[in-house]
Amino acid sequence: MGRARGTFLIILAALIGLAVALYDYETVSTGIDHSEGVMLVIVSTALMLGAALVTGLLGRGAVAGILMFLILLDILGTGTAAWFLESWLLLIAMAIAAIGWLSRIAAPRRPA
Repeated sequence: MGRARGTFLIILAALIGLAVALYDYETVSTGIDHSEGVMLVIVSTALMLGAALVTGLLGRGAVAGILMFLILLDILGTGTAAWFLESWLLLIAMAIAAIGWLSRIAAPRRPA
């Protein structure tokens, strides 16, 4: 995998996570509807999506590196929240994001 595929996986996982969190927030049968925890997850996955899009556009550099570190913190925090909220689809989405993050970080650098 390369940087582009890793970024794509992060974007895909953020979109899936955002959709799952919105579903959990609106659906009464989930038991976590309209809770502050799900609202926090909605915000965090939206921020992950935005950061991944910016990182994909920037490619390399200091700002991209900082955003990648913040995306890692977002993946870990959202995954922990998904565990506590018992939202297994969201946890799977964060596992996909982690695979994408590792793929992007481990991709060999191209000469400038």
